[in-house]
Amino acid sequence: MGFPRGFKARANRIAVDIRRRMGLQPIDPIDPAEICRAFDIDLMRLAELGDPPGSHCGIDESCFSAVTVPCAGRTAIVHNCSHHLWRQRSNICHELAHCFLGHECTPPLTSDGERIHDSGIEAEANFLGGALLITNEAAKHIVLDGLLAQAQILYGVSRPMLDFRLRMSGALAIQKRMQGVR
Repeated sequence: MGFPRGFKARANRIAVDIRRRMGLQPIDPIDPAEICRAFDIDLMRLAELGDPPGSHCGIDESCFSAVTVPCAGRTAIVHNCSHHLWRQRSNICHELAHCFLGHECTPPLTSDGERIHDSGIEAEANFLGGALLITNEAAKHIVLDGLLAQAQILYGVSRPMLDFRLRMSGALAIQKRMQGVR
């Protein structure tokens, strides 16, 4: 599925603007919890809900990542704190992306218990979520300044997320040109 014309550039502008509003440079790593605080979004860990383990998705708690919900006139993101820290950061940024893109909070399930899933909206949130973690400028910075070995730790992302952002930003193509690979 393709994005609307200009969406990828818009997503990067949003990610850069959020950093600017937080007093950061486009290449600076971000803390998703700080973004939540700065934009008055409540961040809640799934464990804080007080339900017994396994009550949200059966025995395997890993099936739930995060969700954005309206909460007493505010917005809250509930995330699965049992995931690896880098996955948690990605999950939270995905939900922040829904907020910044103005996606409407909808119930995750129908009245019949079926999952509601709009692949277009989810793809947009995936893309912006990645850009929030690593802007195009940060991806190019990683490549041009030889930071590939440290980038996962520096930006708090998994290798698949790093590879995705290097590819989507054009930084991977820059790296290949620098190495003389076609």
